[in-house]
Amino acid sequence: MTIKLLGSVALFLVFAAIVFGGGYLYFYQGSYSPPPSPQIVFQHVGSQASPAILPMEPPTNLPSGGLFLVDALHRNAFRSNEIVTLRARVANRGYDVEFLGNFTTVEEEDRLSQLEDQLRRADSFLVILPRDAYSEAEARLVEQFVRKGGKLLLISDPTRPQQINTLAERFGLTFQPGYLYNQVENDLNFQHIYVREFQPEELTAGLDTIALYTAGSIQSSGPGLAFADANTKSTVVGTGESLNPMAWGNSRNVVSIADLTFMIPPQNSMLDNDRLVSNIADYLTKSNREFYLADFPHFFEGGLDNEVDILLGQTTLLNQAIELKKGLSEYGISSNVRGVEDVSRDTVFLGLHEDVMQVSQYLQAAGVRIDDTLNTSFGPDLELEGTAVTVLDRNQGRSMLILLSDTPETLGDAVHRLLKGYFRDDLVSDFAGVRVVHDN
Repeated sequence: MTIKLLGSVALFLVFAAIVFGGGYLYFYQGSYSPPPSPQIVFQHVGSQASPAILPMEPPTNLPSGGLFLVDALHRNAFRSNEIVTLRARVANRGYDVEFLGNFTTVEEEDRLSQLEDQLRRADSFLVILPRDAYSEAEARLVEQFVRKGGKLLLISDPTRPQQINTLAERFGLTFQPGYLYNQVENDLNFQHIYVREFQPEELTAGLDTIALYTAGSIQSSGPGLAFADANTKSTVVGTGESLNPMAWGNSRNVVSIADLTFMIPPQNSMLDNDRLVSNIADYLTKSNREFYLADFPHFFEGGLDNEVDILLGQTTLLNQAIELKKGLSEYGISSNVRGVEDVSRDTVFLGLHEDVMQVSQYLQAAGVRIDDTLNTSFGPDLELEGTAVTVLDRNQGRSMLILLSDTPETLGDAVHRLLKGYFRDDLVSDFAGVRVVHDN
């Protein structure tokens, strides 16, 4: 019985093998070998200008040296990938790159709040083609940012909707609505112009010829940076007038460019366009931005270990130090209580008025004196009871922030107001704030 069963199984297996093998031989027509991948050579269709042979910029591996902020809060008429080359160059120079907003409609009050908060952090600011106008209050914030040494880059394109002049005019700049064209020499299209004349500046260093594909002209109270030739005309500007697609604003912290196309891949690789993008990245990352007390806590750099020291005038203030440490951590700033001042490190000093001798040199520099009264150059002398003073000293690349008050409770209130931003209501100067809890 067992032998018969084994024989049946063997017979079934042989039959199955014959059926499978026959089907395989019937349907199979040979193995598949994929053809070699074609070597496609990129060619910029519709352009006479030859792409430059661009060396890749080596990564610098630098720690973040600042923040490059890009406006996307005013329904800006560009796409983030259109400035990918500029963003990469800025990041390669050790800067963080962040977008402000997400290209959608935002209520004016919310725009103002976001702009104020983010400009406190920024070293350079890029505004491209805002479709929503800048309000008076927003423009004042940008003006204040520039006065502090922040860099501002304004970019327009006459073929896209924009209201950039609502901001640009605050800096002596007006982007003209028409576009430039050249019927004598162009890159296969009269609107694709060449620019060969430049004011010798760091921004134009190494430029021989750039190609602009939808350029406009700028009227400026500052000097021009690039100049169209005699054969280039404008659809709105009369003949005989200077046509400047690049110009300074009313300070060297503001630069304007009436063309976006030169940095959009692959146009960024044409002629000297890529060199111009690199020059702009250099300009934006060499900021002399000053940080004031109102910019708390973004003036802290933290030293090599990215930590801020907290010093106490007396040990009874440990609870206030713990609250400050926790609050700083919410801003991404590490801190630790130290027993001795290190003048090479960013520091916060928490103390009572009686501890003033430990920090008197910093107060004096800010125009503040504490003895029997609280004296500032910004108002009358105040009784010490119920008062708190906040002072920022920034010298030799270091930030020293001082909070002094009459009691630990008043100091705790001062720390709370600092962390929540309410202290800005108490400012009496760019580097000092005074709060009177109650006035006897």
